[in-house]
Amino acid sequence: MVRGMPTMAWSRAVLLGLAVTILAGCNSVPIPPTYTQDELKAICERTNGWWHTDDLIGGECERR
Repeated sequence: MVRGMPTMAWSRAVLLGLAVTILAGCNSVPIPPTYTQDELKAICERTNGWWHTDDLIGGECERR
């Protein structure tokens, strides 16, 4: 039983290091927006909406 302890500790250290590496890698990647403002405007107009442009949030669609 004594021989298994260093192996278990080493395995846990490797798993912890792997988990930290994965989380750090995912945390530093910027996530781009799904649609651009022009695409959102086109979708809005296709569905009979009225596109409002706003400097703070970019724009929004008002349904008729």
